[in-house]
This record gives sequence, C-alpha cells and structure tokens, in this order.
Amino acid sequence: MRIERTVLLTGGRAPATLELARLLRAAGQRVIVAESAARHLCAHSRYVQRSYRVPPPRTQPEAYIDELCQIMRKERVDLLIPTCEEIFYVAHGRERLLAHGDVLVEPLAVLRTLHDKSEFGKLARGAGALVPHTVRAESADERDAAIRQATGPVVLKPVYSRFAAHVQIISEPSRARLSALPVPSARQPWLVQRFIAGRQLCSYAVAREGELALYADYETVHTAGQGATIHFAYAAHAGVKDFVTRFVRRHRLSGQIAFDFIESKTGELYVIECNPRLTSGIHLFAGQTAAADAFLAGKSQGGAEGRAEAVVPQAGQTCMLTMAMLTYGLANVKDWRGWTRWVRDLCNARDVLFRAEDPRPFFDQFMMLGDLAWQSLRTKTSLLACSTSDIEWNGETPQ
Repeated sequence: MRIERTVLLTGGRAPATLELARLLRAAGQRVIVAESAARHLCAHSRYVQRSYRVPPPRTQPEAYIDELCQIMRKERVDLLIPTCEEIFYVAHGRERLLAHGDVLVEPLAVLRTLHDKSEFGKLARGAGALVPHTVRAESADERDAAIRQATGPVVLKPVYSRFAAHVQIISEPSRARLSALPVPSARQPWLVQRFIAGRQLCSYAVAREGELALYADYETVHTAGQGATIHFAYAAHAGVKDFVTRFVRRHRLSGQIAFDFIESKTGELYVIECNPRLTSGIHLFAGQTAAADAFLAGKSQGGAEGRAEAVVPQAGQTCMLTMAMLTYGLANVKDWRGWTRWVRDLCNARDVLFRAEDPRPFFDQFMMLGDLAWQSLRTKTSLLACSTSDIEWNGETPQ
C-alpha cells in the first residue's frame, strides 16, 4: 500500500515533467510544480494540485532557492525532484533544501563532472567504455591544431550544451575555414571529437545508491534540430544497459541519469555524453505506476526498496511529440525511405501530451510555442535555445 506524499517538481515546461507528474499522481502522490516560465505544460494539468511561479534560476539563483524553500515549508513537501537544467541550481542549493525534505539530486560537484563532456569522457573510459578521440580546446590555436591533426571528420561542440546546440560536423578538416568557427576560451571551452557514423541511441535511468531502479533506452531517428529526440520506442539494447549499470554502480550514483551513444556500422558502441537529469525516456513508462516507485524508493514505499530488477518499459511502448513530428520531423525527411519511416512512426505512436482525461496541456503547448516564437524573433535565437534560456547552466558557479 502506497502512502500519499507531496512531491515538488521543477521544470514544468517540459513534456517529460508532465509525464512524470501524471505517473506520480496515478501512483497516489500529491504533485505540485515550481516553474520560472510564465506559461508551462503542467500549469493546468489535472494531475498537478498547485503550480508556483518562481524566479529564473540562471539570473536569480539565490532567490530561486529561497522560493523553493518557502514552497517546501508551506506545502510540507516530502520530495523535491528537479527535472530540467535547473537541476544544477537545485544541486547548488541542495544543503539548504534538504532541511525541508528529501531532494533527488547529487551535489553540484558530481553533476558538474557528469555534464562536462570532456571530464565525463574520462569517467566513461574508466568504466570500460569506448569514447571517440577527444581534444579539449580553450583557444583558437588549440582548436585549429586539433582539427588539422584529425585524420577524418570531426565534431566541434561546446563542453557544456544541450539538444546538440552549436554542434558542427567538419567533414574535411584539411579544407575547413577555421577563421569562421567559434572561438573557444578558458571560460567557454570546446571539444574537437572524432566523428563516429552510425546508429544513435539514448538511455534514461533512475538510480539509488548505485543500483538501477528504472531503465529505458531508445533509438534516435526523428529529432528537433540536431539532437532533441521527438519519437521514442524502447530498443532494449543489451550493450547500452550493461554500460549504464556498470557506470552507475562504479560511482554509486543516486538520481536521474541519461547517456547518448553511437553504435558504429561495425557494431562498436561509443559513449558520447551524459545528461544527469530527466529526459524524454520517461515517456516510455506511461501508465506504469510501478515506475513512480523508482523515484520514491528512498521512502518506505511498499516493497520498492530492494527491488532486484529495474522497472523497464512495457513491450510495444511507442510515443512521440506530435507537433514536433509534423514540423521538425517532416522537415528532416530527405528521401523515400525516410518518408515511409516517418509516416509509419507517425501513425503508430501515441502523442505524449494529449490525454482525454487531461486535455489542457495539449492546448497549452500552443500558447507556449507562441511565447517562444516571439522570444525567438526578439533575440534572434532558435526556439530550442529560447526554451532553456532562463534555466540553462554552462559550468559557472551560481552567485
């Protein structure tokens, strides 16, 4: 028998957070949300009891933590689960927040190492994984030297980024116009990494003291931009799960963790980067109330503790962000084979936002998109960049 507890989620703008809210409420938990955006998907969901507007953590990190502490006291929160990139600011204020309830996040020092693509590469190698040859560049000279020494295509990307934002693939390093490339610095280093062609895979997991409590992996086929997956089908990749299990156990991690992989054409599995937060993999657990126990395992939750096997998606789970599939997904179709796969995947997947018993978030997405489009026009940046502009974290210490 589950005990009703109050769970505070941050990052209500994300479809993944809405999915988690629905899972937790279906499992008998009381869910409230704290979000800095004026409009977000969780605001009017019937699965969310109350929604709070909080200061933007990127520009007001201390005020953000102050407000979360007040909410935790007022609502008698048992568990705080950060979901999007505000997780780094929550981690920074973790000790203060723990005075008011449990917080499902590792300290900032741990998250920093996981989120730093070059530091994470060292950790992945230490866990026995293949990692593409990578050079960290903190100046134009270091960048240029790494590119010129490459024997094949390379990927140029910031050490801290999201959605594969700013990623550039240089197919012919010897002919690259180096002066046109972004200039790295000590504050904003970049990586020059060997390009691996192949199948893209992602994993998402929840761990408790080094053991997996929830696990999913999926192939990246349809994306928004270069990296944000918009269609999800459980892949059950044995090699991916083996690495995730070993890595989590080696570092005795507790919290949410996600990885990106490339499986080469010859079957070699390369680990690319880590996202220590909620990702869209949570959509694969829709309707599985047992998945909520993975987040609540630190509490006494009727047998969730000590579960021998992690909860995995049910067979046949396929889902998508329909609006993104109709825009980004369709725009990425390049040939007849891609067209037939897009049509098949569109027809066979459920929308992650729409539910007959909880329809408002589906319609709220259009108001959100309108706000983002206006912000994109004003700032001359992409919709994806605007979607995280007030919560993103790029390695700085919050002041």
